[in-house]
Amino acid sequence: MKYRIINIVILFIALLLVLFFTLKDDFNGVILELSKANIYVLLIAIFIFILSYFIKSISLYSFLNIKYKYNILKTFRLTLAGILLNGITPFQSGGQPYQVYILKKDGIRITDSTGAMIKDFISFQISLILVGVVALIINLFTHLFATNLQVKIMITCGFVINLAVLIILLFVSFAKKSFTKLVNKIINFRIIKNKVNKDKINESIENFYSSGEELKKNKSIFLKCVGLNILHLLLLYLLPYIVFISFGIKDISILNSIMAITFVMLVGNFVPLPGGTGGIEYSFMQFFGVFVNGNILSGIMLVWRFITYVLGLFIGFIALILRKGGKKVCE
Repeated sequence: MKYRIINIVILFIALLLVLFFTLKDDFNGVILELSKANIYVLLIAIFIFILSYFIKSISLYSFLNIKYKYNILKTFRLTLAGILLNGITPFQSGGQPYQVYILKKDGIRITDSTGAMIKDFISFQISLILVGVVALIINLFTHLFATNLQVKIMITCGFVINLAVLIILLFVSFAKKSFTKLVNKIINFRIIKNKVNKDKINESIENFYSSGEELKKNKSIFLKCVGLNILHLLLLYLLPYIVFISFGIKDISILNSIMAITFVMLVGNFVPLPGGTGGIEYSFMQFFGVFVNGNILSGIMLVWRFITYVLGLFIGFIALILRKGGKKVCE
């Protein structure tokens, strides 16, 4: 509880700083631009945001139902609650432990729920990289984001970090012996040896390896879930375009908008503050500044961030407090 309160305070301060730097130059001008947004179009954006997470929940549901009969609506509620807890913790690390805890209360063994989370995360990370690769290839031909050295560095760093995470995930999941030897060599260093729990680390490696073995046995489910996560990302990545439309801006293509937000999310996913606050907003202004600038860009960023983050926290909070106990699931 103590660390959660600290995270919320940090998040609140970071959001205030974002608002300050966004509005400080021309507060009245940004507010004027915000007043021009079409509410009905924004309602469509909110619907698509919720739909995208319903589709994502089907991926986790599919992995859970390899061994258990779990309810799709409960999985959806679990996914929405994860938005809140991921959003208030650094590196989006708070959602999965809560989800494992709830699944345990519903009768799913911790090893099985953890395995389902790992498989879902691997499929999501693969989807993120695949969409990122397509965006990079398109950018090579269009040179849309090739003029600014700072933007180039941001794209490269974001892609490399996400690719490295995927490689490590696959290495742990499919090369247990090699990874265990490597980890044991690292934790045997004197400065590290007494600061880590070797048994817990080996247990985590075992969970990842078991998940990798199950992915091999359930290739069709795995490929389906990669497809679901790609669809989830594309719907999320469609939101900036819809927000642009709500402001009456129609001279940005869907493809260019999706490509820009792909790079924003690649960069912002590993900003250490809760919700990537600060990094995501800065990246949004940099990438979408290619198409518009000034107060209207600030207004679009604030509305997009409200829908995808602040509203997400609110929806997640509702899902968290409305959760009701149910019958335990059967294997």
